[in-house]
Amino acid sequence: MATWIELLASAVIAFTLFQWLSLHRTRSKLGHIPTLGSDWFILSYFDAWKFIFKAHTMIPTGYAKYNKSIFKMPTLTTSSRWLVVVSDLEMIEDMRKAPSDVLSFRGASLDLLQSESLLKDHIRTPPFHIPVVRTPLTRGFSSQFGEVSDEIKASCNQWLDAGDDWKAFVLHKTLVHVVCRTSNRFFVGLPLCRNPEYLKIQENWTLHVILSANLLNVTPNILKPIVSAMLLPVHSAIKKVEKILAPVIQQRLDKLKLHGQDWEGRPNDMIAWLIDAAPPENRNIKDISMKVTLLNFAAIHTTSLTSTNILFDLAARQEYIAPLRAEIEEAIASHGWSKDAINRMRKLDSFMKESSRLSGFSGISMRRKVMKDFAFTNGTVVPAGVTVAVASGEIQIDPEYYEDPRTFKGFRFSDMRENGSDELDPLRHQMISLDPTYMLFGFGRHACPGRFFAVNEVKALLAYIILNYDIKLPGDSTVPPDGFWFGGNRAPSSSGEVLLRKRRID
Repeated sequence: MATWIELLASAVIAFTLFQWLSLHRTRSKLGHIPTLGSDWFILSYFDAWKFIFKAHTMIPTGYAKYNKSIFKMPTLTTSSRWLVVVSDLEMIEDMRKAPSDVLSFRGASLDLLQSESLLKDHIRTPPFHIPVVRTPLTRGFSSQFGEVSDEIKASCNQWLDAGDDWKAFVLHKTLVHVVCRTSNRFFVGLPLCRNPEYLKIQENWTLHVILSANLLNVTPNILKPIVSAMLLPVHSAIKKVEKILAPVIQQRLDKLKLHGQDWEGRPNDMIAWLIDAAPPENRNIKDISMKVTLLNFAAIHTTSLTSTNILFDLAARQEYIAPLRAEIEEAIASHGWSKDAINRMRKLDSFMKESSRLSGFSGISMRRKVMKDFAFTNGTVVPAGVTVAVASGEIQIDPEYYEDPRTFKGFRFSDMRENGSDELDPLRHQMISLDPTYMLFGFGRHACPGRFFAVNEVKALLAYIILNYDIKLPGDSTVPPDGFWFGGNRAPSSSGEVLLRKRRID
């Protein structure tokens, strides 16, 4: 009888053989695309692990070496274990035009976030939350601005409780609290948006999903069901959210059944919009709760990261505070504290965009999984099953597209707007605009649908902080804290601090 050691050795050999065959089969179809790193089985795994921690140095190497065209890299974060990286603008345009059944945003996202393992049957429900984000959420910001601004003030009073003397705050951790509470004023309204248990679950679920997805990405497929079952915080949190939201959702469903969509006192929030948009079979507590949680994931993750990077950049560059304050005060004096005022804060929008250009949350963008063999117009073919992405971080610091690209110029984009550098598209230089040389929100039909809400929320939050606080880095530093890279994604320093005090008006 075989010993357990022999059985384990056999399993390891079988797994290694399977991995080699899979890698060889895919590699043979990608031979015409140059490789950054090694093609050989064992060494490619070393390079794949290296990508997890050194993608921010590897991608620039490939961008320079292959002259802004195309190359491939071994990685652990795609199902094929290869990532094809594109940086030619014509090839990016080919990707933009490709239909979803050929280049799939959803397929790439499911792989990256390991959704089959983490979300299970939830991923099979229709994505009815997407049209809600595109239309009611975007259009509703103006009418709901008073509530959002009220929550910004209340949450800053709680979490940014600075006095007349300088006080240190761990910035990212603090902004996660502020963003979660502010976003949920829009999503679920009062009093739930101030429910400590609910907010803690949503904040932690976002973190747990990211950590769990990274763990599963480096786990062999045969072991994923076992590892996934052990990730209790992800699965239990969904049940807890259902329990908290159940009374609210059930009351809405009962009202809908009795009175239809129009009834006295009907709230105008995300829950109401999701119920309206849901197919009849998904109009239930479980599916509505899950969509609220998914929207929290998107809102908390991207908005808190972006806000943190921007405030680090502002704290390090004191010369921008006075002109930004002047613009904010002028806009409010003319239009009140409103969405119209936010729209007129062009310098603030420019500062935010410049910060995100240089300190975005990913070095690659526009991930797509190839569902059918895809041919670029230059003849290069990428086989089905492979993931392709754009080297957006390098494009955004390329001197071909930006003057003095590595220098932070906070009013770079507002100057472009004022100078009329693009008469055919005067809105091009706004942060929400889509451009192949600026991909914070992606590009094409699957660009982030929530970018309008996110940018307005961040702008309102920053305007409030700039008006009401003085801010600087510890030791009067002029260098923002270094961020942390993992698998091509960048997060700001989790321990980085800023100093705040109530604004002094001389």
